[in-house]
Amino acid sequence: MIGLSTITFDLDGARIFSGDRNAELKNRKADRRISRTATLDGGVMIADLGFADGDRTITAIELDATQEAVNFAQYLVENYSLINVTTDDGAYEVAPESYVVDDGKLTLTLWVNRKISD
Repeated sequence: MIGLSTITFDLDGARIFSGDRNAELKNRKADRRISRTATLDGGVMIADLGFADGDRTITAIELDATQEAVNFAQYLVENYSLINVTTDDGAYEVAPESYVVDDGKLTLTLWVNRKISD
């Protein structure tokens, strides 16, 4: 399950997405900020700039989405630049980037701004 809420008070600004367990496990994916460059001597140079939560994307899914759930996702995307999201591995401040409904499955894409829990 993934909980979503607006940062400022909004009577209609909170909801829990029951989600899909496989999709929630994919939310735990993280990458380091690294790059590899070929050098003239035939080797490589690797630049490692570390890890940042802000590089992550969280996906909230509602498998049999009601019209109310779709309206909520649309409301967030159209009206909020940042919201709070809680997942199994913590709480995050995120930007609601987009939503899509496909054959009754609602997918809300959230770009992480920062982690707000330890």
